[in-house]
Amino acid sequence: MKNRRVAQNRVIRLRRGQTIRLVCGIGIVTRRITLRPGEFVVVTCAGSARVFTVGCQEFNRRIRIHLARGQQLFVHCDC
Repeated sequence: MKNRRVAQNRVIRLRRGQTIRLVCGIGIVTRRITLRPGEFVVVTCAGSARVFTVGCQEFNRRIRIHLARGQQLFVHCDC
């Protein structure tokens, strides 16, 4: 898995079966979420103005998640 640091807001579209990991600081606590087609999650990180929007094929139903320092989130797109 490639590690990438992002300096700006991102919109990421996952296809069926794909997973992405978002980390706020050093990932100590793990959270997982599985999206169904049409759902998307808006993720923010404590102490950062960056916003990540991750959608499963489409962007119809929003879920909001705020990560504290030391948390990582795995987002999986279900079929």
